[in-house]
Amino acid sequence: MADAKVREVAQGIFLLHLPLPMKPTIVNVYLVRGSADEDADTEWALVDTGVGSKDSIAAFRECLELAGCRPERLNKIIVTHHHPDHFGSAGPYKELCDAEVFVHPAEWERSQSFMPADRPRWVIDWFESHGIPVDRFANIPGQRDFWQGLYRTAAPDVELADGLEIAVGDRILRAVWTPGHADGHCVMYLPRERVMIAGDHLLPRITPHVGFGPRSEGDPLGDFLASQRKIQKLDVDCVLPAHGGVFEDHVKRSNQIIHHHEVRLSEMLDFLRRGPRTGYDLARHAFGFDDDSPVTYQFPATFETLAHVEHLKTLGKVVSEQDRYGVVRYAISA
Repeated sequence: MADAKVREVAQGIFLLHLPLPMKPTIVNVYLVRGSADEDADTEWALVDTGVGSKDSIAAFRECLELAGCRPERLNKIIVTHHHPDHFGSAGPYKELCDAEVFVHPAEWERSQSFMPADRPRWVIDWFESHGIPVDRFANIPGQRDFWQGLYRTAAPDVELADGLEIAVGDRILRAVWTPGHADGHCVMYLPRERVMIAGDHLLPRITPHVGFGPRSEGDPLGDFLASQRKIQKLDVDCVLPAHGGVFEDHVKRSNQIIHHHEVRLSEMLDFLRRGPRTGYDLARHAFGFDDDSPVTYQFPATFETLAHVEHLKTLGKVVSEQDRYGVVRYAISA
C-alpha cells in the first residue's frame, strides 16, 4: 500500500508505522535484523505487531518488503504486552512467517479478557462500588466488542521473563520486566547497541496509562514507578517507543513521568482532605470531566485515579471504607 512507512532508526533496526482504528492513529513496531550487515542472509525479529485489521496487515507486508525482510526469515515475534495494538495480529504473522511467539505469561492470561464474552455481573458491581454511574453507560460496548475481529493472538511458544536473552542472528535482545502499564509488560533492551524498544513503558510526549480496574490486584502505580527507576539503570543511547518519535535521554524522560505522578498524588491528597470521596468523584476532580464527557475518557480517567489512591493506600496515607450499600470511599488516614 502506498502509505506504508519504514525507517531505519539504528543499524539494522527498522521502525514500521502501522495504522490503528482509533487515536493514536499509528503504532510503532520494530523489525530487528540479526546482523548489522545489510547483505547478510540472517534471521529477523519483530517486536510488537499492531492490530489484526486488513489495513494494518497489508501495511505490514509491504513494510517487510521495504525493509528487505523475506517473511520466511522473520523467525521471532516478541510482544511487549497484551494490548491489541501490540499483540493484535500475532496470529496472522505467526502463520505467515512460521515464527516463534514470545509473550510474558501474565500478558497471555490478560489477553483472554479481550475475547468475546458477556460482561460479568461482578464487573458491573465493581463499577458501581466505585461510584461509576453504570446505568448511564449500560449500552456502551465493552472492549471485547470494540476489538472483535481486530485481536488475533497466538499462544506463546516461549514465555518472556525478566532477564531472558533472545538471540536474533548475532544480536541479543534482553527482556526487562517493567510492570505497571500492564502486569507483564517487558521492554526489549539491546545492550551492545544501547537501544531500548520501550513498548508503552516510556513515551516521549504522553504519560502511559496506569489503571486499577476490575481485574487489578496489588499496586500497579507503585509497580510502574519502580519500573521507571529500574530502566534508568540501563545504558541507553536511543529509545524506540510504541507511540511518538524516537528519542534520547531516557533518564530525563523517566524522571518527568515520575514527577507527573508525584504531582497527581499530591493533588488527590489535597482533595481528600475536604472529605471522603469515591474513585469516580476523585476522577471528576482530578481529570476535570463532567457527565457529558466521552465515556472513552471517563473510564480510563477513573481507572487511573483508582491506581493513584490505591498507591496512597499502600503508602499508608489513605484508607478506604465500604458502606452498607457496597460503595467504597477513600479518606485521609487518621
